[in-house]
Amino acid sequence: MFKIGKLFHLTHVVSDLDAVDKWYDDVFAVTRFYHGYAKAAGRDASLIAIGDVIMEPMTPARVANLRNQSVKRFHDRFGQHFHSIAWYVDDVPEISTHLDKHQLRLWDVVGNRVTPPNEKFAVWTHPKESHGQLEFAVIGSNTIDPRLQPAWSSEFWRERHPLGIERASHLTAVVTDVSAAKRFYSEVLGAKVIDERSTPIKQSAFVAVGEDTVVELAQPISSNTPEARDLEKNGEGFFALTFKTRNISKAADFLRSKQLRPDHDGDGSIVLGQDQAFGMTIGFTERSIPNDPRVS
Repeated sequence: MFKIGKLFHLTHVVSDLDAVDKWYDDVFAVTRFYHGYAKAAGRDASLIAIGDVIMEPMTPARVANLRNQSVKRFHDRFGQHFHSIAWYVDDVPEISTHLDKHQLRLWDVVGNRVTPPNEKFAVWTHPKESHGQLEFAVIGSNTIDPRLQPAWSSEFWRERHPLGIERASHLTAVVTDVSAAKRFYSEVLGAKVIDERSTPIKQSAFVAVGEDTVVELAQPISSNTPEARDLEKNGEGFFALTFKTRNISKAADFLRSKQLRPDHDGDGSIVLGQDQAFGMTIGFTERSIPNDPRVS
């Protein structure tokens, strides 16, 4: 049986990779461990670490005879927006076979349909079949992921950076039916439901996936919310990343010093809207999620 491990990265499609890289450097003081062009994927991208969170901002490659049009098609349709979640797994043929048994279509890095168990490196789902696009990949023998190196530490972002980032609190996917999304994550991916809550604006289920990830499956109730507008415009998919911070007041002051406008988002939480973060919604919270397995 396959095992879902660490969060590999959260992918974000952008219009101007250089501008986004500068923003990440200025606001988060990231560790960048890749920046380049991938012909097979049809994109230019960076891989950056913010503590134990890896982000992959990417833009359609501006080359003649673009081999893989998938990133360009996404950008043409959705503009700047979160794209997908990637997790490490121990066995790509095994998980692709499992997903195929649940009638999920799969693709490889160049956009070809995958016939399990032939693909051994990475597979992607269709977002309409998995409540947002998911990637599952093995750890390469020569990985450049800095978190997997012996000397890696998140101490700088937690203890010394003004944002005081401890980890990703959770990723948010907007969905049309939270019960159906919860069944998919628990029955297909083996996730554990750790919290459920309802407010006047949304109904949410928080699921623990793999070694270190919590996903909020959020079904908007009110139509007058950013989540509802994103769901209406773009369909089901990933909407927000929320960081757990040690000090929300200090984090808010720092963001304002960078000419950003963090909005209040309930007790102990603030948020940067899509207009401030290149189509992303980025939150910061002091609040813990009930039953979070990452908290000892």
